[in-house]
Amino acid sequence: MLPTRYCSNSLLALGLVLILSGCLGRVSRPPGSAQLPPGPQVTSTSGEHLVRKGETLAAIARRYGTDYLALARLNSLSPPYTIYPGQRLRLPGSSLAPASALPTLPGGWTWPTAGATVRGFSASHGGNKGLDIAGQIGQEVRASAAGAVVYAGDGLRQYGNLLIVKHNEDYLSAYGHLQRISVVEGAAVSANQVIATMGSPGDGRGLLHFEIRFRGTPIDPTRVLPLPGGGL
Repeated sequence: MLPTRYCSNSLLALGLVLILSGCLGRVSRPPGSAQLPPGPQVTSTSGEHLVRKGETLAAIARRYGTDYLALARLNSLSPPYTIYPGQRLRLPGSSLAPASALPTLPGGWTWPTAGATVRGFSASHGGNKGLDIAGQIGQEVRASAAGAVVYAGDGLRQYGNLLIVKHNEDYLSAYGHLQRISVVEGAAVSANQVIATMGSPGDGRGLLHFEIRFRGTPIDPTRVLPLPGGGL
């Protein structure tokens, strides 16, 4: 279960919301990046960089001798390229582990709601970073795994009412276009617990946008979810 300190950390919650907006917006230079001094080129044996307080995307890119736009695309970030302490960034030349090598989540995953997937995951820049699941407005949305609610609100218009659940140091899940949210920030939730009801993206149809992120990077949820129909 997630330590209590994460549940009350509003900065972490804000950071998690910002990374969910990583595939949106036009490309532009991070504020102040032109004034950054050149840094030494280094390599990482892990293929990842752990963000420290005060670091910017442009500074990290310079450190590893790469372009900040390439680093942004690799990590599905968009303007203003906000990153937060503790976030893990993939580096050019690294690759996300295959499904068989992804760390398992204690208790496993379940589908967050019943319905047909009308839009799947796309790893391309600007693509859909999760699944769009059709259903009825008002139908139950359940936690896909046990964890703690680190964000509940409507701070990102493109997601509507949004919930983010952190499961452990590797995984978080997000639930967008909600009609009603049944849990509050800081609440512990169990797998299959009703956490919200399905809303609409604004066109009158019932729809849930669902994402799973592994160390901050979106993955195709179908890689870890059970076969459709077996999770509810």
